[in-house]
Amino acid sequence: MRRFFLALLLAFFALSAFAQKSPTPKSDAQEKITVKGLEQALSASVGKSDAEMALALSRFELTERLSGTRFAHLKANLPGEKSQQALLILADQSAFLPPPDDEVVQDAAPDAAATRQMLVQIVNYVNNTLRQLPNLMAVRETTSFEDRPASDSLESTGVVSLSYLPIHFVGKSNVAVTYRDRKEVVDEAATKSLKQGGPIVGMTTSGEFGPFLSSVVADALKGKITWKRWEQDAGAKLAVFDIEVPDEKSNYYVKFCCVPNGYMSTGQADLKVFNERASYHGEIGFNPADGSILRLTIQAEMPPKGLVPNAGIALEYGTVEIGGKSYICPTKSVSVYQAHIAMQQGMTSNTHFQGPAKTYLNDVEFIQYRRFGSETRILTGENQAQP
Repeated sequence: MRRFFLALLLAFFALSAFAQKSPTPKSDAQEKITVKGLEQALSASVGKSDAEMALALSRFELTERLSGTRFAHLKANLPGEKSQQALLILADQSAFLPPPDDEVVQDAAPDAAATRQMLVQIVNYVNNTLRQLPNLMAVRETTSFEDRPASDSLESTGVVSLSYLPIHFVGKSNVAVTYRDRKEVVDEAATKSLKQGGPIVGMTTSGEFGPFLSSVVADALKGKITWKRWEQDAGAKLAVFDIEVPDEKSNYYVKFCCVPNGYMSTGQADLKVFNERASYHGEIGFNPADGSILRLTIQAEMPPKGLVPNAGIALEYGTVEIGGKSYICPTKSVSVYQAHIAMQQGMTSNTHFQGPAKTYLNDVEFIQYRRFGSETRILTGENQAQP
């Protein structure tokens, strides 16, 4: 069974950290709002500047998931890039929440026989349909966001105090991804990064083209999978299952670079990669007619005071035309990761970190799908004579 993971890659500086200052609690600074309430608020704010709209959006916290269809509609009516990024952050942070009531279909739950048939369809889809994907190429376009916890750190110039910054844009990157012979390969040589203020650091994800789905479904069948609800998504009726996977049956690994593991003779910190198998829970949203999975979320169950207290990924799949044929491929993913990046004083414990953790948020879109391979055209003399 292939492992799948979220990996956090950070530039590490061997600095001693003092007691961290707690930022203003999120609940005190932000107003909880429903999707319908957000739509009404934006409708009433037409005419405001881009900066004003961005500031207003940054003060909200959604209590329901903002669907891609509604997001696109709201984004089209925003005045500029700042407010559009603020809306994207708001939507991505809602990716693991339940949908609004008007997107929940109030049909009767399937009986035991129908539920078993749905599970069979999902397994057949993963085992058969996914294997029929052609060799293809796509571009993984990642927009990265992060916050900055308040802290005091010892640097070469002395003690530096850093104030809290909310989640904000840090950079974009485009990476060519090849899916060949049912294996996913990232072409690092073809990576083109747009940088602001230095190198882009943050999460990397992999396995969206098959291994991820097959691993989650296999884990869920060994763990616990139960009926959740019917819901409406872009005009289609989806069935949703809850999944729970204990760590002994999980193939989900959370990675983090790097953890101080004592000190070397030079006085520098001896670093190691945090790599831990995690239990997780989530949802599988699929087409009940053929078992095709269109939405998948998983959230790791990590110790609340651990080095990595939170990690999760939400994936969306849709119909993509490749070489004149239609296939279901990943179209979007949202990854969230929280980690303690400051070294503790004295003995380091991976389960008793104090103070706030740093949040990383990645919004990924898969674009520019095309078949992987070469094409040959045979030209006759008559063809060659024509310009």
